[in-house]
Amino acid sequence: MKTTVAKAVVKFLEKAGVEFAFGYNGHGNWAMLDAIEHESDIRGIKANAEDTAVHMADCYWRMRRRGPLPVVLTTVGPGNMNICAAMANAFFESSAMLILAGAGPTQWMDKGCFEECYRYGPEEFIQVIKPICKKAALVTRPDTAVEMVVRAYKEALSGRPGPVVVQIPFDIQHTEIEMDDLPDAHLWTHIHPPGPDPAAIARSVEIIQQAERPLLLAGSGVLNAGATLALKELAEAYGIPVGTTFSGKGAFPDTHPLSVGTIDPSGTRHGYQAARECDLLLGVGTRFQDFNTLAWCLYRIPGPTRLIHMDIDPIELSRNYPAEVALVTDARLGLEALHRGLAGAGPAADRYEPWRARIAGWRDEWLTERGAKGNNDTSPLSNARILLDAAEAVAEVDPETSVLFDTGNLLLFAPAFFDASSAHVATNNGHFARMGWSCGGGLGARLANPEHPSLAILGDGSFMMTGLAIATAREYNIPTVWVILNNRTIGIEREAMEAFYGRTSFCDSRLADTGESWSPDYVRLAESLGVKGRKITAPDAFKPALKDALQSDIPFVLDVDVNPVEEGYRMAILPIPTDWRQSRQKGL
Repeated sequence: MKTTVAKAVVKFLEKAGVEFAFGYNGHGNWAMLDAIEHESDIRGIKANAEDTAVHMADCYWRMRRRGPLPVVLTTVGPGNMNICAAMANAFFESSAMLILAGAGPTQWMDKGCFEECYRYGPEEFIQVIKPICKKAALVTRPDTAVEMVVRAYKEALSGRPGPVVVQIPFDIQHTEIEMDDLPDAHLWTHIHPPGPDPAAIARSVEIIQQAERPLLLAGSGVLNAGATLALKELAEAYGIPVGTTFSGKGAFPDTHPLSVGTIDPSGTRHGYQAARECDLLLGVGTRFQDFNTLAWCLYRIPGPTRLIHMDIDPIELSRNYPAEVALVTDARLGLEALHRGLAGAGPAADRYEPWRARIAGWRDEWLTERGAKGNNDTSPLSNARILLDAAEAVAEVDPETSVLFDTGNLLLFAPAFFDASSAHVATNNGHFARMGWSCGGGLGARLANPEHPSLAILGDGSFMMTGLAIATAREYNIPTVWVILNNRTIGIEREAMEAFYGRTSFCDSRLADTGESWSPDYVRLAESLGVKGRKITAPDAFKPALKDALQSDIPFVLDVDVNPVEEGYRMAILPIPTDWRQSRQKGL
C-alpha cells in the first residue's frame, strides 16, 4: 500500500497510542498537521506559540512519566527556533516528547530558501539544538523516514527520558512510500530499564548496616521511574528518614512520619539539619546541583557523610560528590533490589530510633516557626501564607490535583511551605528554570490528569512572559487555575541584587513618567480572553477563592497582591563566587 510519509508517520504514532499533538501552523508542517487532524484519532491542540506547545507537552509528560509520548509539531525558521528555551527546559527536567519539526523542500536546501538555516551549511536547525535535546535528526530519504521516527520515539522514552527532534523536509512529508505493515510500536520502543549490579547492592547493604544516621534523598528520577511505592516500602521497613529535592517533591509524602520534607537551603529546617548530620546519604535519581546543596556545601561529602548514589544516567554519578557506591540503575529497580538485599540482614526499624527522635525535635521547632510565618495577616499577602493556604486548599478539594511551581520567588518558599498531597507535582528547580513554563504547562497537566484539577502557581514576571497561553485554555475549554503572585518586581533577583550591590536594576515594574509601581490588570486581561478572573488583596480571601477556582472546572486566574519586599525564606545564603581568583569551595 502506498501512502505519504506524513500519513505513515502519523499512523505509527496513532498505533503507539499517542493521544495529543501540540503545535502551531506553518508552511513547513502542513502535511503533518493535515494528517493529524484529518487522518487520525490523535487530538490536535493548536497552541498560540510554539514554546507554549512544548510547555504543554512537558507537563503532560510530568503528570504521567510514561508512554505514550506527547507530540509537538513546529514549522520552519523562527517557528522551529521558538521552541529552543522551552525544549531546553524540558531536556534538563528529563521530560520526554517527540518533536516533529518542519523543513523546506530538499531541492531548495543550501539556496537560502525562505526561513532556511543555511549560511554555513544546508538546513542546520538540528545543529543549533543538539546541546538542548536528547537527540536531533534530519530526514534525508523518504524510505527511511518512518524508521527514524520509530527510533526517535524509542530514544525519548528509554534511559533518562527527554525531548527528541526529527526534522522532516516539506517534499519528503508529501512523498509516497510503500507501507504495507506499520512497525509494532511495542516491539520497537519498549526498552526494559537497567537494574543495579548485584555487587553494588551487596556493598550498599554493608554500608547501610554500619550507619547510625542514614538519610534517603529522592530526586525527580524517583518520579520518572514510578518508584514512589518502592521508596516508601524501603523507608518504612527499616525506619529510614526520607527527604526530597524540590524537583523530587511528591516522591514521598510530605506528611509521612518519616518525611523530613524538601532538603534545600529554602526547604524545611529539620531536613536541612538532617542533611548536615547524617552519616550516610542514599541519593536516588538526583544530581546534586548547586541550589539544593548550597553550592555543594550542605552535605559533608567526602568526610563524615558517606554516599550511595543511584541514577539511570551514569554521567551524573560522582559528578559533584564522590560516591562510595555509584549504581547505574532505574530508581525503582535499584530501591527494590536494595530492599531485598536488606531483608533478613538489614537493621531493625528501631535501630534508628535515636536518630528519628533527634529529627522529630528539629521538626517540632520547625513547625512552630512555620506556623508563625503562615499566620501572617498582613496585606499585601505573604508568600509563606499563600503557599500554606494553597496546600491546604488542594488537600481539601482534591489531593490528586496537578500542582506546578514556576520560577522565581517560589523557589524560596514552595520547598518548605507547600506540603505535596500527591506525586502530581512539577517544579522548576532542576536546572534551566525557564520563567513562565507553567502557563502552558498547566494545560498539558490537565490533559494528562483529566479527572483532577490543574493548578499553576507563578509570579507576575513569569506570567508576563507567556501568559497568553491562557487563550488556549479558553479555546479548548481546558480547566486550569493560575495563581499569579503579583508583587510588581522580579523578587528573587531584587533581593539578591540588594544583598550584592546595595541597590537593584531592571527588577521593578514602574511607570517611567511618575515612578509609580505598576502592574497590568490581570483580571481584565483574563476576562478579555474569556477566562474567569478574581483579584485577591486580603489574606483571608485567598484560600476560599482558590477552593472555588479549583472546584469551578473552568479556566480561572487569581491575581494575588503579594508583598514585594518580603525576605525569602532560607537557612543560608548561596555562596556565589564573585571573583574568579576565589578558591573553589569544593574542588576536585
